[in-house]
Amino acid sequence: MCFPQFATSNINEKTEDNQKTQKILSNYFSKYLLVGKANFQFLFWNMYDAKLVSENGKYPSNKFALILKYNREFKKDSVVDETINQLKKQKTFNTDEIGKVKLLLNKAFRDIKKNNTFIGIRNDNEAIFYFENEKVLETKNIEFIKLFFDIWLRKDSQNPKFTNKLLGLSKG
Repeated sequence: MCFPQFATSNINEKTEDNQKTQKILSNYFSKYLLVGKANFQFLFWNMYDAKLVSENGKYPSNKFALILKYNREFKKDSVVDETINQLKKQKTFNTDEIGKVKLLLNKAFRDIKKNNTFIGIRNDNEAIFYFENEKVLETKNIEFIKLFFDIWLRKDSQNPKFTNKLLGLSKG
């Protein structure tokens, strides 16, 4: 089986998990190139490694994938709650809206173990989410899609250094 072009100089892991990720990405991209990668740490905890890919290796793009490889365990409820907190930094939600967002996030996330992988793919006006190589959510809710990915990709993110690395704007 032939996988699309994937900046192999930057992604040399030849693990079974990486091959599964490549297979998922090849379903949505004719080729995909690394935009950037970053490690997210909070205080002294190494939380996850993130990679952003797109067909042309650039962002912004309406077709990209965000890949998170977790470096520690997390309970699903805490991931859902923290994601909602991050979304609230971008928009004020009413109770009904929070309920709908929580429903989507509960479909997207599971209890996380070290080395689990989460993939969020934006394909124009839809998003497809995979957890541990299983499709867990598909949505065409454009507002949710934009807010969700903007947790990591917006210019005024909570961690600009991380975002700049992920967007390929800085190295190191």
